[in-house]
Amino acid sequence: MTPVSEILAHVDRLPAFPTSAIQLSGLLRDERAGAPEVEKVVRPDPSLTANLLRMANSSYFSPRSRAETVRQAVALLGMKRTFELAVGAALARMIPARLPGYDIDAKSFWLHCVAVAVLSERLAKETRAASPDLLFTAGLLHDVGKLAIATFVAGAAPEILVKARAGTDFVTAEREVLGVDHCEIGARVAETWKLPPAVSWAARWHHQPTAAPEGVNRTLVDLVHAADSLAISLGLGNDVGEMARTVDPGVWLRLGLQVRRMERVAGESLESVRGLAQALEAGRENPS
Repeated sequence: MTPVSEILAHVDRLPAFPTSAIQLSGLLRDERAGAPEVEKVVRPDPSLTANLLRMANSSYFSPRSRAETVRQAVALLGMKRTFELAVGAALARMIPARLPGYDIDAKSFWLHCVAVAVLSERLAKETRAASPDLLFTAGLLHDVGKLAIATFVAGAAPEILVKARAGTDFVTAEREVLGVDHCEIGARVAETWKLPPAVSWAARWHHQPTAAPEGVNRTLVDLVHAADSLAISLGLGNDVGEMARTVDPGVWLRLGLQVRRMERVAGESLESVRGLAQALEAGRENPS
């Protein structure tokens, strides 16, 4: 069995998250910051600039006019959305071609992550829930822990799969075999990269929303959990760990979810999910 300390040490050795994305996170908390300050952070990074403009002009965001410059993109999208897209562009370049242990390739992994980001926002609108701050980012990065723990899952795959096939859910099987699961590791990654608390909350509690402690934005976690389950039911980027997922009963009650409304959200979101996933994938394949 791999010691938990070895897994945590691996997380601490992960490549640093791009400085530009961390700086943008700081600007979000600065009431005096605006488009000029964001432009100063983004423009020195040609890859981030190209990917930000590509995604800002994607069909999902449907801007009233095309953004040709970083400043135009910020003006059209706002600082929060600019940060969210910058994080997506940055992380897209960091994932491996394939995640061992989960039997999923980069394209499928991102399809699922984008689906959860989009569906989280659509579910918030459908249920008239107060949309939590950085919900899109939280949905996009909910599975970030898999990037850090995949190699260890692969090494213990036979034992984990035996438990999963016997009826133990995959996350519990991860924890029983490795001593830690991708949710706990995801929260650790978010904290290591100095990402906003919303990302850490979604990563840590998206499989156990009702267990989220006081101080966590429960609505955010509920929406990401429901979006995750809906994406899986649609077959959007499922991996070997996504088996027999259902929405937590408490989430149904707290959000006032209904099957017909879930179906409507799914049908109305598929085109947007695929369009934005394609933009993100283009950023992976053409980083400069």
